[in-house]
Amino acid sequence: MTESLLAGALNHLVRFQLTGCSHSARVAAHLLDQIADRSDVDGDTRTLYGRMSTALEEARENVRHV
Repeated sequence: MTESLLAGALNHLVRFQLTGCSHSARVAAHLLDQIADRSDVDGDTRTLYGRMSTALEEARENVRHV
């Protein structure tokens, strides 16, 4: 299950990078948050995905304000 969430997050991350679509950034951040909230994911990975989610949300805000 984690693998499919990660694949979805990466798909939306790439779409955001290629198009600037803020919806894709939001979906990617949401999926990363879901992975980070899983108890079967190690602490370092949880921290990394949480930081990635935060960075995506910030990037999404910057795109919307340009």
